[in-house]
Amino acid sequence: MAKTLVVYYSLEGNVDFISKKIAEELGADICKLETVKTYPKSGLLKFFHGGKDVITGVKPELKGPLPSLAEYDTLVIGCPVWAARPASPLNTFFDSTDLNGKKCFAFASSAGGNAVKCLNMMNEEITNKGGIACATASFTNPLKKPEAALETVKEFTAKIKA
Repeated sequence: MAKTLVVYYSLEGNVDFISKKIAEELGADICKLETVKTYPKSGLLKFFHGGKDVITGVKPELKGPLPSLAEYDTLVIGCPVWAARPASPLNTFFDSTDLNGKKCFAFASSAGGNAVKCLNMMNEEITNKGGIACATASFTNPLKKPEAALETVKEFTAKIKA
């Protein structure tokens, strides 16, 4: 049977909420990426540091080693949208990972609802790392709109299970 791993970075808890629901729905293992440097969670500094890091391609140091992906056939990769891009901890993940032959599903969470550029960039990284980019999902303010988020989780996980 195919094994699935949900890999994600969450700053404010939105992606954490979604990731746990996806893992629960799929019976998947879960891996939260955590940075050594803590990003501000609010105010102008949040946007300045997060935006600067994604625009300049920063690969922040992660706490602990990444899990071995050898036993997984499917990966679900999620993050918040920062300056229309995947949050910078995903730069570190993609730089350190071989996704050769893995089916990969990407999702992103944003306040504004437009994650298209971010998801396209994630799919490009997946492909560049040898993975097979499959379905994507976009979430808008999951903690403020949990019912809508859970409906999107069900639609997204149905695509993953197919």
